[in-house]
Amino acid sequence: MTRSAALLLLLASACVPAEGPMMAPFQDCLGCHSSGGDAKTWTVAGTWAKGAAISITDANGKTVSLKGNEAGNFYTAEGLAFPFTVSVNGSVMRSSTSGSVIPLTYGGCNACHHAETITVGPEMAPGAPCLGCHGPTGMASAKFTAAGTFPPAGQSVQVGNRSATTNAVGNFYVTGTIGFPANATVGGASMQGGAPHGDCNQCHGGGRNGGE
Repeated sequence: MTRSAALLLLLASACVPAEGPMMAPFQDCLGCHSSGGDAKTWTVAGTWAKGAAISITDANGKTVSLKGNEAGNFYTAEGLAFPFTVSVNGSVMRSSTSGSVIPLTYGGCNACHHAETITVGPEMAPGAPCLGCHGPTGMASAKFTAAGTFPPAGQSVQVGNRSATTNAVGNFYVTGTIGFPANATVGGASMQGGAPHGDCNQCHGGGRNGGE
């Protein structure tokens, strides 16, 4: 059995507590553990494997070393300057295409990394703030003007003069110039006061507040 399969079996057996250091492996920790969340604020957090050695070096050369706990989780509240680079067990994170070191602009490692794989594409990280990576200064190559998550699938979304339809996980994104604040509608219902910016999940995590 692989290390990832063993961990997933552990989770299925409900051996990981609902809250605490071993909670919610492979979920984007900063969805709650950020300045806009409802839990203690971390600057970097994620899941890799039990005992994994994670080293983070920020833009000023400051290095923080972390270790995966029993569930593989790691986290820190240490102040870090973006962008930063990360190594796991001595291997620096590099682009799979160019081989260059990846400068990271978001500390929620599980937004891309799940069970030791990288999850990217239109259905990645529903409910997580999108523009931290997909904004003009973010590390993702795809740049969006507005993006978010409002399940179910197939809902029409309009932000300013740009429109989209939610996909299988409720994600949507648009490109092109939008003047903020902008009028916004989801499924034909208008957002009171309009959208102050394009990173919809900063306020509407996973669409939970979509009707407000």
